[in-house]
Amino acid sequence: MDNQKNAASRLTLRLQDTLNTQRPNNTQIAWRGDQQLTLSDFRHRITSLIQQLQTSPEKRWAICFNDSYLFSAAMIALLYSNKTPVIPGHLRQTQLQEQQQQGSFDALLTDLPLQMTCPTIQISAEPPEQNESFSDSDLPDWPTQAKIILFTSGSTGQPKAVSKPVRLLEAESEILAHYCAKQLANTQVAATVSHQHLYGLTFRILLPLALGLPFNALTTEYHEQLQLLTAIPLTLVASPAYLKRLDCSLSPLKCTMIVSAGGPLDLEEAQRVRQCLGVLPLEIYGTSETGVIAHRTQQHPEQPWLAFDGIDIAQLQDDIIHVTSPLFEDDSGSTIYDIIRIDDHGFHLLGRKDKIIKIEEKRLSLTGVEQRLLSLNEICDAAIIPLTQGNRTVLAAIIVLTEAGEQYYQQGEIVLTRHLRQRLREWLEPVAVPKRWRIVKTIPLNTQGKRAYSELQELFL
Repeated sequence: MDNQKNAASRLTLRLQDTLNTQRPNNTQIAWRGDQQLTLSDFRHRITSLIQQLQTSPEKRWAICFNDSYLFSAAMIALLYSNKTPVIPGHLRQTQLQEQQQQGSFDALLTDLPLQMTCPTIQISAEPPEQNESFSDSDLPDWPTQAKIILFTSGSTGQPKAVSKPVRLLEAESEILAHYCAKQLANTQVAATVSHQHLYGLTFRILLPLALGLPFNALTTEYHEQLQLLTAIPLTLVASPAYLKRLDCSLSPLKCTMIVSAGGPLDLEEAQRVRQCLGVLPLEIYGTSETGVIAHRTQQHPEQPWLAFDGIDIAQLQDDIIHVTSPLFEDDSGSTIYDIIRIDDHGFHLLGRKDKIIKIEEKRLSLTGVEQRLLSLNEICDAAIIPLTQGNRTVLAAIIVLTEAGEQYYQQGEIVLTRHLRQRLREWLEPVAVPKRWRIVKTIPLNTQGKRAYSELQELFL
């Protein structure tokens, strides 16, 4: 009886209930351009994939997709097949090969022309052949310990695996639904962010599936694309970088809800979003380890962040954050190296204490970029620092050359740095590739033998 009461009190569908036969076949799951993607297609696509997966011995499958609808089908099919979806956080072949060689996954599901040495299933957007009917017996039992593995930047610079039990991801959707289900009701969800990261996975896929909201299978890359969606009540899942680039000379839109995460907006930027899109953005604060933590909607200067219900924030002695939350099970996410100030109204973010920074909502490890530089034959020592250029933050590299690097340098600094950037693009996202460079004989150190970051900054004045 208690279980029935708990199920009845839920605002959201569990992931295993998405395909429930009590839901009508013509229920819209997603759309792709003019194409409506229904629950009937979703069921048959997933059962077709399950049949393929059950004949494969591999347990951990990387899922790398441009298309969010195909990604969702692959993820659910893997879970029903008692296999573990692995979400690498990017779509770059070179880095995928490295992760596969390190044992991060055994096989790959994708809609991209990736050439990998592991077993690979290519998925097309063409609809699969459908049987005449679908029943719950077409599906295996849902695994009791279903989980998803994501990767995020670790403090060492190496991608860090984060295991997320599905039941905790579902609990996160339930917390969000209790906060904003009324605003989300009857909307359709478009996103400018990738589902290959937790923010996009949560708000672009899991929350719409849990609330029965149709989502756009394709990424919204430009403000002009939003003009095509004016006929429907719209929830926009966006990044701060996207929202900062909005063109307010275009016809204003009336979005029902806008979600932003990955970095804070300032008050002027938030107010400009309302001017362009008709509503203030709901800003989300969280991490891959913890899930969502807090939210704010900037009505006035110094608007504090407020923790979601059931989540507690404490300030440790060195001003960093300690989180208590039902959305993670151990202490792996409890300490966050953001500096905060707590007052009677909430908390305020003041900066970072470690070498993980965010640029255009991307979480970047400065250590990781340094390690990539050191892996190049032309460089024997390197330091990376963030610089502010106008309203943008970019990375700057200070490098010491090897003999091979000195020979390249004889062709000119522009030739050398162009070559280094090209090499780094095989591994790094565009925002992580240094935009400014300095070549030195040695990296300056302070009296404690640590890098003198003030002197490194002065190199770019």
